[in-house]
Amino acid sequence: MVRELLFSHLKDKVVYSKNMVALGTVRDLVIDTTEMRVTHLVLQVEKQIAKELLGKLIVIRHAKARLPTSLVESVKDAIILKKDVNELKGSIDSV
Repeated sequence: MVRELLFSHLKDKVVYSKNMVALGTVRDLVIDTTEMRVTHLVLQVEKQIAKELLGKLIVIRHAKARLPTSLVESVKDAIILKKDVNELKGSIDSV
């Protein structure tokens, strides 16, 4: 079965860790043009998540982070990851 997904279906979807902690919303995609595949989701994360996962103290309310698509478990009404929030540190990069 061929499954297709448009970027417009992903944009603004909430991303949750496996233990259902909201991490942020999808803002963009990173595409590897050599292999022509999506490698990362770019998330807008809340201040507390940025502090916990990125080790950043931000002055503004939001920060952006890159999340590897290999961590995605499912995409439905929301995006659910394969790892709990405490297992994600080091897997997510700052943008």
